[in-house]
Amino acid sequence: MKYLNLVWAIRQQGSQFRFAASLGESESWLSRRLTGRCDFSAEDRDRVAHALGYPAEWLFETPNPPSHEAADDSARPHSVPKPRLAEVHA
Repeated sequence: MKYLNLVWAIRQQGSQFRFAASLGESESWLSRRLTGRCDFSAEDRDRVAHALGYPAEWLFETPNPPSHEAADDSARPHSVPKPRLAEVHA
C-alpha cells in the first residue's frame, strides 16, 4: 500500500467498499489509488480527508523507511538457536 495512514483511517471507518461508496466511488477506484496504480487528484485528496476527518498531509504521507546501509546491525534481532532433539525430549 502506498498510503499507510490512509489505509489505517479507512479501516477505522469499516471496509474499503463502504468508504468508497460513501464517496460515490467504486471499491476498485479506491483500490487503484491506495496501491499507487492511479493518483489521487487534489480534489480527491480533499474529499477523502474531509470524509475521514484527518489532515490530507497526514493521510497522504509517503512512508520513508531507512535504507539497509543506514541500519545499525546491533539493532537487528539475533536469531535464537534451535534446541537439539535430545534437549526437546529430555
